Amino acid sequence: MSDFLNSDDENRVFSVNSMEETLSSVLQEQAFMFAEYEDALDIAATPTPPYQYARIEFDGPCSGRLGLVFPHSLLHELIGNMLGLEIDEIEQEDVPDALMELLNVVCGKFLVAAFGSAVKFNLAIPTVSQIDVSDWETQKLKPNTTVLLVEGEPVLFELSL
Repeated sequence: MSDFLNSDDENRVFSVNSMEETLSSVLQEQAFMFAEYEDALDIAATPTPPYQYARIEFDGPCSGRLGLVFPHSLLHELIGNMLGLEIDEIEQEDVPDALMELLNVVCGKFLVAAFGSAVKFNLAIPTVSQIDVSDWETQKLKPNTTVLLVEGEPVLFELSL
């Protein structure tokens, strides 16, 4: 994959692989779930709606946005694993809170990996919204979006700098 971020201060080059590896690592640590990478054009089937789109903006040496789009079919397993709950114990209000926490961790780890722990960033409060099939398809095809298969379900991961 192509490089997307150059850090002149530390002469490091970070690729899309580092973004994918960060999400994969956090999903394994926080939710006991495994991810594999897919080309968006290879994902023919669209998961059943609705989808939850969690996003966070950051500002520092560079500004940007990180976003995750999860299909509804994956949410209860993800959240149950993160919170240590059985699926029938999950409340609707757990969904945005768990997604915002996951996004905070992913964003923080990615920024530290990309810029080091000495560089300071301001993170906005994450937001979560529901999107439809049209929004899913549009997001999937954006050049700044990567598709990961998490437990066999596609998850969209966006990084905009």
